[in-house]
Amino acid sequence: MVKGAKADGKLINRSDINFASVTYDPSNPFLITALPLNTGATSYAITQSGKTPFTGTQQELAEGTYQNTVTNTVQFVILNQGTTTAEQVFALMNGTFVVALQNNNGTIQLYGIEAGLRASAMVRELYNDDTLSGWLVTMTEEGAVKGNIFIDKTLYDTL
Repeated sequence: MVKGAKADGKLINRSDINFASVTYDPSNPFLITALPLNTGATSYAITQSGKTPFTGTQQELAEGTYQNTVTNTVQFVILNQGTTTAEQVFALMNGTFVVALQNNNGTIQLYGIEAGLRASAMVRELYNDDTLSGWLVTMTEEGAVKGNIFIDKTLYDTL
């Protein structure tokens, strides 16, 4: 087992996914084989430098009365400040997203594909050495039934 994630991921506005055309591998319900985006939509690169990119990203069982689910949490830092960053922060505060992360074991996992990731915390500390005064963004998906959904590298590269 190799822990951690690679430094690069992709952020997708969940409303940009054409869910009617999403397909799963018929022999593996945890593997998406087609993830088409609506015309004109694109994914956005998330790059996290440092030794442990996407620190704080985790999955946790949420015990239910009749069915257990998974709570997915993705955490990243937006380093730059300015008007472009302000637009990004505003969009993250009010949108629903999917994040694709490349795990260090070679798999690529989708967070938010089932119920969507929404901002659950956003903190900017002006003198924080860990975030270099950037925004620490925590996005949470609650109620994911499968919890672990993957894509392959070829599909990841097309996003």
